[in-house]
Amino acid sequence: MTDPSPSIFVQIAAYRDPDLPATLHNLIERAAQPERLRFGICLQLADSDPAAWNATAFPQDCSLALIPFRAEDSRGACWARHQAQQLYGGEDFLLQIDSHMRAVQNWDDDLVKAWEACLDPKAVLSVYPNGFQLPCSLQLNTLPVMAAHRFDDFGILKFQGISRYQLPEQQPAAPLANAFMAGGFLFGPGCIVPEVPYDPSLYFYGEEVSMSARLWTHGFNLYSPHRLLLFHLYKSSSNGNDASATHWSDHSDWFLLNRRSLVRVHTLLGTLETVPQDRLRPTPDDVNDLDRYGLGDKRSLDDYQRWAGVDFAGRTISERASEGRFSR
Repeated sequence: MTDPSPSIFVQIAAYRDPDLPATLHNLIERAAQPERLRFGICLQLADSDPAAWNATAFPQDCSLALIPFRAEDSRGACWARHQAQQLYGGEDFLLQIDSHMRAVQNWDDDLVKAWEACLDPKAVLSVYPNGFQLPCSLQLNTLPVMAAHRFDDFGILKFQGISRYQLPEQQPAAPLANAFMAGGFLFGPGCIVPEVPYDPSLYFYGEEVSMSARLWTHGFNLYSPHRLLLFHLYKSSSNGNDASATHWSDHSDWFLLNRRSLVRVHTLLGTLETVPQDRLRPTPDDVNDLDRYGLGDKRSLDDYQRWAGVDFAGRTISERASEGRFSR
């Protein structure tokens, strides 16, 4: 049993996001024990962004640390997550989320209870959360699980969320074993930060498959939560949500960062030779520090592929992987 009030490091990478202040206020107001929360934020803003997006609009009565960057100096999502992790102070738990989220009442207590329900000290809860509509209309009728989706044109395995359970009649009794992590919602032991730190040279594509394999080979076990706890703002102009700036829309050279990222992911997964060299053109500099952000030695990459039901080199996905059905 964990301490009755374990501390939680809430790690957020925010790129020019007008919803970040509302996210922070919502998390604090709906927490059962807001004093247990410590926020570490990589805040990336442009000089032209309004003051309503920056720290002057953040809650003033919470434990919060910032690493600020000018948006023009940003190097992408994973780089920003790595920067935020530098603020980790040994808290009991890590909660990695995006900067546009909402929560249910007493979400912090319920999140710890969900982790405890795994009966696994190496458990990591992760899923593509249900969405919400601004300002705070939550999608509450289904429960999602993680599943494999497809290999893209660069040979990177993409994931999907499947709304498998109708609520409340199909409420699972405990978290559901899985094999895939979602970058926008990850909760587990705080030791993840020093043991499986984010690779700052990854850009965006490949983040989730590489972290899934790294967590697994370091001995962590992935689960989809059995309760609705956090919700994500899926942004697009078509659904009326704010389609705010993205890194790739602001940086015309984003593909250079993405190319290096793809080389690193394929090198990590042992699949670089399966990608046409004229598409990625790998260089030694692309992977010169990859050993700092590599696989673990608790279980092998082959172990992970067998558990996940995927074959990275052969680009195959089993039926159970595509349906997100796993059992221990």
